Amino acid sequence: MDLSERADAAYNRVVLDPVRYAGEAEELVASATSAGDSEALVVSLRALAWVRHVNLDNEGARKLLSRGVRLAAHCGLDRRLGDLLMTRSMALQELGRYEAAARDLHRAEPLVDHAELPDLRFQLAVLDHNRGRIQAAADAYEQLLQDPACPPFVWVKAANNLANVQTLLGRPQEALGYLERAAELAAGLGTRLPAVIANGRAWSSYHAGRLAESVRLFEEAGRLHAAAGLPLGEHHVEYADVLRDLRLLDEAMAAARSASVEFERHGARLMAAEARLRCARLALELGDPATALADAQTAARDFRRQRRPAWAARARVAEAEAQAALEGDSTPVLHRLRRAAATLQRLGLREEAAYAHLAAGRAAIALNRPDFARRELSAVGDLADGQSLLVRLRGHLARALLADAEDSGDVLRDCVRGLRELARHRAALPSLELRVLASGHGAELGELGLRTLLPNGSAGRIFEWLERTRAAALLRVHPPATGVDEDVVALRSVEQELRDARLARGEEPAGLLARQSALEARIRRRSWTGDEGVGGEAASPTSLAGLRRALDGQWLIEYAVIGDRALAVVVEPRRTRVVELGPVAPMNQEVAAAEFGLRRLLSGTRFGAAARAATQEAIDALARLLVAPAGVPADVPLVVVPSTHLLGVPWSALHPAPVSVSPSAGLWAHARRILPAGGARGVAVIGGPDLDGAGAEVKAVAAEHDRARALLPPQSTAAATVALVKDVELAHFACHGRFRSDSPLFSALQLADGPLTLYEMLAHGMAPRRLVLASCHSGAQQPYGGNEVLGFASAMMSHGSTGIAAADVPIPDGASTGAMTVLHQRLARGDTMPQAVRHARAALAEGGAEEYVAWYGLTAYGPG
Repeated sequence: MDLSERADAAYNRVVLDPVRYAGEAEELVASATSAGDSEALVVSLRALAWVRHVNLDNEGARKLLSRGVRLAAHCGLDRRLGDLLMTRSMALQELGRYEAAARDLHRAEPLVDHAELPDLRFQLAVLDHNRGRIQAAADAYEQLLQDPACPPFVWVKAANNLANVQTLLGRPQEALGYLERAAELAAGLGTRLPAVIANGRAWSSYHAGRLAESVRLFEEAGRLHAAAGLPLGEHHVEYADVLRDLRLLDEAMAAARSASVEFERHGARLMAAEARLRCARLALELGDPATALADAQTAARDFRRQRRPAWAARARVAEAEAQAALEGDSTPVLHRLRRAAATLQRLGLREEAAYAHLAAGRAAIALNRPDFARRELSAVGDLADGQSLLVRLRGHLARALLADAEDSGDVLRDCVRGLRELARHRAALPSLELRVLASGHGAELGELGLRTLLPNGSAGRIFEWLERTRAAALLRVHPPATGVDEDVVALRSVEQELRDARLARGEEPAGLLARQSALEARIRRRSWTGDEGVGGEAASPTSLAGLRRALDGQWLIEYAVIGDRALAVVVEPRRTRVVELGPVAPMNQEVAAAEFGLRRLLSGTRFGAAARAATQEAIDALARLLVAPAGVPADVPLVVVPSTHLLGVPWSALHPAPVSVSPSAGLWAHARRILPAGGARGVAVIGGPDLDGAGAEVKAVAAEHDRARALLPPQSTAAATVALVKDVELAHFACHGRFRSDSPLFSALQLADGPLTLYEMLAHGMAPRRLVLASCHSGAQQPYGGNEVLGFASAMMSHGSTGIAAADVPIPDGASTGAMTVLHQRLARGDTMPQAVRHARAALAEGGAEEYVAWYGLTAYGPG
């Protein structure tokens, strides 16, 4: 085989597996140069340039190919010249130099072999695609797929790109059909194409509304990219779209920013601009309009230079929204949004056009331009029909906003339709975390509906609306997993090492923190990719009549915050009332004052008496602001359903009778109904390490129950605890607790061999009917959009616990031992958890500073 034949063979291998054969291409360039073989050299240069192109070094590829073009033209190697020009056009397109790329393709057309013409036609279609001539590109791709002479390598690439177009045009199901066939062909075409097709299937599945499947496919695509040694930029930028719609905004921003940096570093200007636009949109959703404006302006400038009208219109929308967030809506902003929306609609990009029309409609409402608002918002509704769920939600929101602006009376109808669609979407998601996050998509619909009801709606309708939009994600429960994988065990080991390092050296080694982060990321991603639509409904929105039966003489107050004002819906045995409570700011100020007083108490300064008095003053003020206006009799038990704006309130301290807290009235009523159906009998008492008072507390609590089994260090390991607790009706934990506001399901209880996370507890089905968490911050809840919360209490109630005692403050070691004994004495006598907690708090009320802190924080969740 002569050198030219070897170069041809090397080029063919490089196209299929550029990473594996890159070294061979470099060697052939050197050999051909040394031998003075011009034909072999131009082929070798093309092979090496392909390697650079795949690795995003398109400027390096262009230089190599330009050298080959000059040499082939000088030597009269016309066929080789045509091949080089085709490959150089690809590098030029990635660099945003469309005119130069078009010239190369037209110059190559009469030079290449007939067998190369399908690839040339594919490159011309890509040129149209990148310039925003979507329909022309789609027609060209379809012609290639119907051509029996189209080689498999080109067919797969054309199918992938046609699927991208079909998805952009709102036809993702058709796209998936092309991609399935492409995946079959790609399996025999090296390592690169299967990774590209996997990414395409993931992206189109996302647009088809199959979000959990899309996440699974993106995970697979990432593994294939890594195995093939390919850059991850394009994978990350498309994955960011899915993470954004799952409302995993921080993860989405990390992926988009990583892609942007990679593309910028390699001079891949085409993809860099697209990644930058994703960053702008995410910055808007994360509440950072200044960053969003900078990213959007940079992206818009690049798109204009690249003559990409569709992408430029998208960037103008993000730019206008960021300017409005920073400076307020204005007529110029409105006109920019309207022009961008019209461009996107003309190009057939329905999803993007709907987004832009909605932004324009909002601006028109803010500027009191009703004619503009009607046209823009009506367009959203028309464009959203038949699209993916999140686009349809925009359509429902647009119709509701228009009805609100025109006072047509149809606001609630459209809000209800949107929330019903969201409920179906949420129910199909495979994890509690994703369902909680998904509710944020309906936050504006929920608030708009409530604002509509407040002026003239009955108290009953307002209550039902609050329940429709409160803690809805907690109503669906999944069966426990069959086992916990090795990553969870490894995480416990790493966290134990971190804990030991903190105690021994006062530091957290960077390597351990990196391992912890990687393990948590893998565990979370695995939870996002479970089976969709499994599990059953644990509860449903409750009717007032059903709730009153469950309350059985107790009162319930459900709080809401609209704008800057709070209100309460009070459910009494015979009537329901709405009570205006006034501005929410003074309430939050009193919560902050109480928490400041607690910190001073725990610091042990000589100002302890003053700190306690100040804390009590703040508590009394909160009682006057939040409970007194409802007129609840002092001896009547109270159920509290807080707004997410009022999670830090010490509810048990505001009312003298038993108090029970719940994320929603429906969840509380469901727990009340299943109270008599408790599981297997038995009591488990678990003590954790590094607490001097834990041993005494465990022994005292266990002594109050005939069938109690206790575990203390070193026996209180995670495995032993899981085995014991999953089969009991009542469990008590006396151990250190840690709440993770960044990822509440990684909140943990410290056991002898490390932390037992909430993830692991739920996976093992550890949700005893009654649960006492004598641990710091065990009652803390993280708020999310759509009036969702997540923490130990809410997750355990969602999974079947009916009565939980926990505290949303640090619990001093040993401070609660006596109170816990009282609590269990009352439980053993048949008290409910709220009744038992009331007696336990009474035992703490007259104690010292540490007992007062425990009194402040101890709260009952649920009726049991």
